[in-house]
Amino acid sequence: MVSFRMKWLFKYRLLFLCAVGLTLACTRMQAQWMGPTFQEFNKKARGAVEVTNTGDIPNLVFCKAEGFDVDEHGTIQRHSLDPALHVRFAAERVELPPKGSRQISFDAIPATVPAWFVVTCTFSPVVPQSGVKINMAIYSVVIVYGGPLDPRDVAVSAKHVGAKVEVEVKNNGPGLARVSSGEVLGHKKQANIGTFILFPHQRRLVEADWKETAMPETVRIQIGKKRLEAPVN
Repeated sequence: MVSFRMKWLFKYRLLFLCAVGLTLACTRMQAQWMGPTFQEFNKKARGAVEVTNTGDIPNLVFCKAEGFDVDEHGTIQRHSLDPALHVRFAAERVELPPKGSRQISFDAIPATVPAWFVVTCTFSPVVPQSGVKINMAIYSVVIVYGGPLDPRDVAVSAKHVGAKVEVEVKNNGPGLARVSSGEVLGHKKQANIGTFILFPHQRRLVEADWKETAMPETVRIQIGKKRLEAPVN
């Protein structure tokens, strides 16, 4: 009875640690890699993901397409794929030997553009170790652009709060585009706000650290060949 209880407690503790990603044992059990993490296409998508089992036991890999939404901070929430977005995989299930890799190609022709989805691949040990079977999913974001975004649909504003500059970029139109660069400018000083995707009818909030004595003056973003600027309040 004591032996059974100790074994059960070990399995439970391992499951918990794997869930929060804090133990090397989980890495050994679930070692895997997938790339690229982000792909961009125009009008239609024909691409591939590479899945790699870097562990010491065989893994089954199952791939599927899912839809997703993005909040104002860029956090992804996955959900069921839109029925109007058909994604086809060359193989939805593969078995990877230890240290093995495989490319899985896909294609998608959206009914309307822009469109976006994720390729989600779930890794599962062929033979669970110690009777514990733990699955882990990794995804690759796929963006399909339509026509160019109209810069007149985009509004930019910024405010200086403490040691940061809070920037709001709002897309009031149906287009989708990448903000290829962004900066906060002051007197001979500059802070980058990075690059991100601006989704239709959404706003995006980003921050830049500003610890300079000179006040920030202007925020600037680049979308394609168009540069948009606004004063920092």
